[in-house]
Amino acid sequence: MKKRNRLSIYLFCLVPLALVVHIIYKVVDIYLEKGRMVDRIYGLVRVVDRMDTLVNVSRSRDSDAFLQGKEPIPSLVWRNEKGDPLYSWRFAQYLTLPDPLPKDLLWTADEYESVRKHIPHSYCLEGNTQSVVFAIGGPDTAFDQINPTPAKLLPHNLILFADVFESNTHWMQPGDFNVENIPEKFNVPGGFGSRDYSGFFVVFVDGQIWHLQDNTPIKLLMKFCTITGAKENSRDLLEPYCDLKHQLDKKNLAWLK
Repeated sequence: MKKRNRLSIYLFCLVPLALVVHIIYKVVDIYLEKGRMVDRIYGLVRVVDRMDTLVNVSRSRDSDAFLQGKEPIPSLVWRNEKGDPLYSWRFAQYLTLPDPLPKDLLWTADEYESVRKHIPHSYCLEGNTQSVVFAIGGPDTAFDQINPTPAKLLPHNLILFADVFESNTHWMQPGDFNVENIPEKFNVPGGFGSRDYSGFFVVFVDGQIWHLQDNTPIKLLMKFCTITGAKENSRDLLEPYCDLKHQLDKKNLAWLK
């Protein structure tokens, strides 16, 4: 058999083999991505559950008044008595765990050195201390500190938290989305998105976690980031871009009791 013919046969055999390998790779990749998405859901569940805990432990908050619908949701930035920023709500949540750490120091304090190296699954991806979840802050949001809205009056369509792409923000460090300057593209530093899977997760006031695709219109999404927009628009508008949902137990959320 001529060398050219043998080469043709080899190439003819390699093409379907390469196709099979590619298909197997894609199937495995999809399977692993789904696993990472499920892991992220569990992380976000803990984020919301611990926000409920913050309502009860915050020194500046009357838990009875909160349950009566008179108090806003906990602040995004924990401050000392002088009003100086200390650390993020993420670290405030961490401090609700049984750990004998001081609660009135700057997040960069020496006393927190060992914690800063810690990578909590709720807020970070494996091997990285950058936060992958941001709250939606700024004017007319659940976390508006200038004109706060009682938590029990927040519309259920309002987004509280979302995946952030390359936050460049340590999970203990103050830093979150601000509706006034969220990037208008997905998967850019500081914008909505994830490096761990396609699309991104958002968490609504009523405890629903939705996974939205990267083709979600950003202007449509932003409608559900403000109280006004969430009141005026139906969440059904986002339904075509959602491919996964999870519902938290509403009985565990203080702002829904």
